[in-house]
Order: sequence, then C-alpha cells, then structure tokens
Amino acid sequence: MSKLSDLILSSRIIGQASLSEAAETDAITSFPENTLKKIKSSKLLTASVAKEFGGRDLGLTSGTSLALLTILKNIGKGNLVMGRVLEGHINAQILINQFGNLEQKKLFSAEAFEGKLFGVWNTQAADGTFLTKKRKGTYFLNGSKTFATGTDYVTRPIVTAERKDGSWQMCVVPFNKETVRIDASWWKPMGMKSSRSFKITFMNKTVPKINILGTGGEYYQQPGFSGGAVRFAAVQLGAAEQLLDETKKYLVSLKRIEDPFQKMRMGQMAILIESGNQWLNGAASRMDYYLSKPTKMRGDNFIIFTNMMRTAIEQICIDVMNLCQKCVGARGLNKPYHFERIIRDLSTYLRQPAPDAVLADIGGYILRSDISATDIWDLNLNIK
Repeated sequence: MSKLSDLILSSRIIGQASLSEAAETDAITSFPENTLKKIKSSKLLTASVAKEFGGRDLGLTSGTSLALLTILKNIGKGNLVMGRVLEGHINAQILINQFGNLEQKKLFSAEAFEGKLFGVWNTQAADGTFLTKKRKGTYFLNGSKTFATGTDYVTRPIVTAERKDGSWQMCVVPFNKETVRIDASWWKPMGMKSSRSFKITFMNKTVPKINILGTGGEYYQQPGFSGGAVRFAAVQLGAAEQLLDETKKYLVSLKRIEDPFQKMRMGQMAILIESGNQWLNGAASRMDYYLSKPTKMRGDNFIIFTNMMRTAIEQICIDVMNLCQKCVGARGLNKPYHFERIIRDLSTYLRQPAPDAVLADIGGYILRSDISATDIWDLNLNIK
C-alpha cells in the first residue's frame, strides 16, 4: 500500500475539494466536470492498468486492495457521483485485465492513458441489448441499457449483450451519439442526479471483433462479479464519513458541543464509522488473500465476506444518516448545508440489488460450515 501512497493522497485532496462542486452540480443536466479533470490529471484513471502497460496494478494484485478501497472511499466522501463513476471505470479496467487478450490490453490501456473514461453498463429492462454477427470480425449491438452512469462522459463502456446462444457477452463499445438514442427523461431520481444514469438505446451499433471482451458468460464469473461489491461499499462509507465531519462542524459552529445528547449521538456515529473502516480493512485483507493465490475456497470465502461487508456498510450508513438528522434538525437540512444532498445521494446509492438474497446467502454459508463461529473467518484455518 505504501507504494500507492501518492494516489491515496491525491484522492484525499480531490475528495475534499469536490464537495463544493457536488453541491453546484446537483442536477440531472449537470456533471462534476472539474472533479473529473482532477481525477484524470492525478493518474487515477490509469492506476488499475497493469504495470506492464504503464499502470500501477491497483486492485489487480495482492497488496493493493486497501489502497483501492481507500481511494474510492476518499472520492465518495467528497462526491458520491464521482465515486460511482470512478468505481465503474476501475471495474472496467479489472475486467479488461482479467478477460482481455494481449492486443486488447494494449489498446484499452492506451485509451485509458489518452483520458478515455470507461464504465460498465449491465442493467436493463425487457428491451435489453442483444448482439448479432454482421460478418466475420464485426458485430451489431442493438437494444437498451438503463442506469447508464456517466452518459456523454463515459466513452468506453463495457456493455453486456445477449448472444444468439443465450449467453451474455461483454463488449467495449466505442461510444458515439450517431448510433445511440439517449433518453434523459428516464432519469428522475431522488439523489445521485448528476450521475447521468440515463437510458441508452443502441441502434445497429457496429462493434469490431477486437472490442469483444472475453467469451459469453464470463462477466458473471465469481468471485469477481459478487466480490466487486466491496468497491461500491467503500464509496458509500466515504459519504457516511463526510456526514460525521459535517455534523461536527455544524454543532461546533452553533456552540452545541456540551449538549449531552449531541455528545451521545456523535459518539454513536464515531463508533459506526470505525466499524465501517474495520469492515473495509477486513475486505481488503481477504481480497489480497484471494489475489495472492486464487482458489475456489478462497473465492467462496471472499464472496461471503463481501456480502457481509456490503450489508453491514448499508446499515452503518442508514444509522449514520438517522443520527445526523437528529443532530442537525430541520434547520441543518436546509441549504447551504450539505446534509440534505448527501443524504439523498447516499439513500439512492445504497439501493443495490438483492439485499435480502445476499443476507440469506450469508446465513446459508454459516449453517453449512462444519467449523465453529470462532474460526469461520480465520484466513489460516478456513482458507486453504
């Protein structure tokens, strides 16, 4: 992690500076462009490119996981929208490193260094995407994706599409407006407004063979698919940290630091944030352990721990929001204070898919395990 300390410091500075722009761009038609520029100039967009192609191996090799999660937390602390955008870009880089061939890695690494913003667009409704072969080496992409975060700014999204055989294929799509229909009216959210998570419809979009990433079904390969939840949970935790800092600043400015009930609430918030960071550290350790020697048992353990972490972080964030609102009251939920916007953004971002199924998976794993609760998460005893 120490070798990545410059990136961590940059993310902290950018996160702190992005808070004001987050308020200024809190609209569906906006986007935090200045923060994106800072992220590009800080080399965070190329950090998750493999070292052999000029990157820093962030999130690709053992020993880099805590740095990755800390960077995402720092960006999310200042602006959840940019935290989500950066997480999507890093997710794409990890998928390219995992499933791309040598030629693709060279191409997409070079594009990242050119400043191209990547992302992953997977969510869809009944009118979802499908891929058909046009001729040898070329494909057509048709259909729609929803929650296409970063529309107009993400120019290299990884789009999943159904093939003729029913499998799901990843495509790194060279994005241009000529072959898509953008529906901004679809996006009318409570929070995360400037994430521009619009509906995108592809209309006979040509996809060259070199942009076909991996083979059908690999996007859902475990533990990468489920394990990626540690990244968005880290971004969410950053917002909870910001709420604690903003609440402290608010109470100090009103000279309410001696109120016993405010002290009690602040103590509860501090414990919650520390608990969240312990979960983040634990996830980083297990991610590193898996990356050092990938095995099915290590992967299964990492998935379950990820499910525990994302569930715990969600509840931590909910509790922090509730305590924050009690601390600041109706007055604090007015502008120019940041509380109202952060709470809207965080409430929206917390709504990740299948929370109940995730919790059931954790319980099922515990019930099926033949070792005690004391040892179940021990890296040495449980993971061979």
